[in-house]
Amino acid sequence: MRKIMCSVKSFITFDFPFQTDFIKAEFEAIHTKNSANLPERSTTATRLILTSNYWFTHVARHFSAMLGLSILVSLLINGVGNQVSLYLLGLIIATLISFPILYLFHYRPNYNALFLPKVEIVKEVQERKQLEQLEKCKQAQLSNFSLALIFYVFDKTTGINSLTATDQHAGLLMQLYGVDKGSLKKNLELILGKKQKLPPRKATEIRNRFNEAYTFFEHLNFANGIKILKELEGRFHF
Repeated sequence: MRKIMCSVKSFITFDFPFQTDFIKAEFEAIHTKNSANLPERSTTATRLILTSNYWFTHVARHFSAMLGLSILVSLLINGVGNQVSLYLLGLIIATLISFPILYLFHYRPNYNALFLPKVEIVKEVQERKQLEQLEKCKQAQLSNFSLALIFYVFDKTTGINSLTATDQHAGLLMQLYGVDKGSLKKNLELILGKKQKLPPRKATEIRNRFNEAYTFFEHLNFANGIKILKELEGRFHF
């Protein structure tokens, strides 16, 4: 009962749209729903929907409820009688007077001072979460050279033997892995091209990438793949 009374009070005083938890929940619900239909949707688009909801949903609902409540109380106390037209005129005048007052002294000031700053905070938090999630995905993903090594091994073990360091095959790998085409082409050239003496730093990096590929095939228990990988590693001049 107390919770209901608090909700009613919050609605009447119109402070619920400015509560951080309410804004956060509404922002996440809108963003999740719209992202399911359009994954490219930005947090800015969600912010625009949220601000639109403030005016056309929350403000409109609150003003309508307050006006309806006033009309109901007036009818219960005074009734209408035979002065319907006069009553309607009074209703119109009351509406024209009360809305600008509420807009100037409540809806708009709180919108600027409370609602918009909190929406921006929630938006920034959501963007940070997305960046952190993207960074975790990048950290979990194998390096481009390791991905090229794995594809090379599969090309050999399946008997296709058609992999070349060309734009065509780099483009195919880009479609498969979703990484930069130019980087993949350079890695294919390093794998398939003439082997040269590598600088110490580059040699250490290449060894680490081979270790990543070894770990990948060990998890698959792919002994033939590990064998092909060792043969390729033996051609590098570390």
